[in-house]
Amino acid sequence: MTRSDPVRVLMLGWEYPPRFVGGLGKASQGIACGLADLGAEVLFVLPRFESRSEGARLQVSGAREWLLEHGGNPRVAEGTRRPRWLGVAAQLQPYARPSVEPVRGVGAGTPGDAAALYGSDLGREVARFAERVAAVSDRAGIDLVHAHDWMTFPAAIAVADRHQLPLFLHVHSTEYDRSGDGANPGIVAIERMACERASHVFAVSDYTRGILVSRYGIDPAKVSVVYNAPDADELPPATAPESGARQPWVVFLGRLTFQKGPDHFLRAAAEVAQLDPAARFLICGSGDMLDVLKQQAQALGIAERVEFRGFLTPGAVDRLLAQSSLLVMPSVSEPFGLVALEALRAGTPVVLSRQSGVREVLGHSLQVDFWDHEKLADQILAVLRLPVLARQLVEEGRAQLARLSWDESAQRIVDAYASVAGLDVAGAAAT
Repeated sequence: MTRSDPVRVLMLGWEYPPRFVGGLGKASQGIACGLADLGAEVLFVLPRFESRSEGARLQVSGAREWLLEHGGNPRVAEGTRRPRWLGVAAQLQPYARPSVEPVRGVGAGTPGDAAALYGSDLGREVARFAERVAAVSDRAGIDLVHAHDWMTFPAAIAVADRHQLPLFLHVHSTEYDRSGDGANPGIVAIERMACERASHVFAVSDYTRGILVSRYGIDPAKVSVVYNAPDADELPPATAPESGARQPWVVFLGRLTFQKGPDHFLRAAAEVAQLDPAARFLICGSGDMLDVLKQQAQALGIAERVEFRGFLTPGAVDRLLAQSSLLVMPSVSEPFGLVALEALRAGTPVVLSRQSGVREVLGHSLQVDFWDHEKLADQILAVLRLPVLARQLVEEGRAQLARLSWDESAQRIVDAYASVAGLDVAGAAAT
């Protein structure tokens, strides 16, 4: 029997445009809006930062999104299919390196136990978020919980247990991606426990799915791949780079952390600099490796050829990519890599780490192991010297972009809602 009311999704996350740090914010927006377009009623709950530290305030606002105070009555305007939003007071900071103690278990419906289980100030904030979200869920009238990445998983479990709801987790990054062999055992334990508890897990690539299966021991039958997609409205179609039409800029764009491999970018840059006196290297982003990278550039003798531009706004990213000759993504472990799609949208060729998920959807791109600096340098030089190659890479990359869309990604999610939980989003929307 087809239900007459829409399927209601409680979605949990910790960043959303225009307040975001990395690709997760854009992915959250694409997924939420895609689900809403298919007929789901989405309530997206995320932290409202109380800290006044620079960059620490995360609030959702805008013409289509409503920010309701905690304790309010979430409602959707009649006739709209847009997600609705609720800010919950908490200080979750996604890329901080926390001290989190190993998890020993989460009691059903007892989010207050989280602080004792996780330890540290961050643990208390995770617990606080879980408590507030659980309170919101009592009035939301939801059918399922869909949570993005580890900081929201305890809250998602608390709500799912409290109301006996299906739990869907979306893994955009694992602790092993972010920290390698230095992975925090407490965060790993949260991720493993949550994935074991979940009704179903979405991974942003087969690369990430493999990590969940091999390193976390998750049943492969409960993990499916939902690729990220480009934003069709991000940039108008751009022409492929022609000889002399762009600056000889080789760009690194991302957080300055171990995971993203900016040090490998510099090592390859040093080899390129010896053979191409015109090339300039732009490092755009912020993170805990900034000072180390500046010292590395000095030690390699290329400090005058390297420019550190800091964190860029989306508009500044668009302008930079439209002027640059090449984007290099040398990540040590990259679950997906939305920045590669952004570059191709701007008509900029890319060189990708083989240790990335986005290579699965950009099969015609140049790809290299992140640690192979000599080969990476060779590929950079080839793109800079051969306009025909650059043009071909962009044209083939754009053809592959055309096969990706948030609507398609949302449809895969909706199919899982139906097969795993028996919730027919399309059927409810049609009644």
